[in-house]
Amino acid sequence: MSFKKTHIFTASRPTVGIGPSCIQMKFGCFSSKLLPMIALRSLCLLTVLFFTAVPSHAAVAPDTHIHVIVSLVDNVAQGIVPVPAKIGNGDDPRSNLYWGAAYGVKTFLSKAEGWRKLGCENNINDIILERCQFAWKDRLTVTADAYRGSRIDQAMLDFMQEAANPPNAAEREMVAFIGHDGLMDEQNQPIIERFPKHAGHDKQAVVLACMSDEFFAGHLLAAGSKPVVTTFSFMAPEAYVLEAIARGFADQASEAELRSSAGIAYAKYQRISAKAGKAVFGVKNSN
Repeated sequence: MSFKKTHIFTASRPTVGIGPSCIQMKFGCFSSKLLPMIALRSLCLLTVLFFTAVPSHAAVAPDTHIHVIVSLVDNVAQGIVPVPAKIGNGDDPRSNLYWGAAYGVKTFLSKAEGWRKLGCENNINDIILERCQFAWKDRLTVTADAYRGSRIDQAMLDFMQEAANPPNAAEREMVAFIGHDGLMDEQNQPIIERFPKHAGHDKQAVVLACMSDEFFAGHLLAAGSKPVVTTFSFMAPEAYVLEAIARGFADQASEAELRSSAGIAYAKYQRISAKAGKAVFGVKNSN
């Protein structure tokens, strides 16, 4: 296994309510012969007003979920070729390449078609600097955590521990890691000894980082998880790839379909051929 200084690639571009007293007052204005018709219309109106007043996020299906662990890019702490200082500060998620920048998880999912941001919370602890929740068309929820860049070791360990934890039988779960491939850095090698082992189960795992199939896939299999999307080259682990994978997961796509969707999204934003984009995710003999 060789250790490399990794280049960072980037893409080129009023609650309303009606109570029973209100209905009775209105009924008092009409003859009893009209009551059945008025009652039916009132019930229909109440139904419309009720569903209008319910917050939009209340309808989100809770049984399909992705937890995304984002290791903020860090010019100082990670073995990368430095990016511009503004987007390479691992202590500041607001403009970080993998979080607050245009193709970072928080910004991209907040603006992508069909998605909405349910809310964010700052400073979960000293390591997780921000947590945001998103929903896609009431069919999928995503919880994304922004980890301090200098604690990429903890981000990888938390990812592996969650991957090893079997999913709830009543839910479909996926866990994803986004960031620099910290297992390429020699200083992070000791963390491998703490990676969990588990019998096989159905939790799907995604690693959007350079050469992640070589560095992560074996550990994920040992943890009992299914590495459904990994990478086979240097790449930009940006959120348009995650977004495509998430939609596929909601549609119960196969591993081959998830990898293909990731490659198509990558090709679109990197302005390369679909074949080249799919190759990054191990899709062979594809146009």
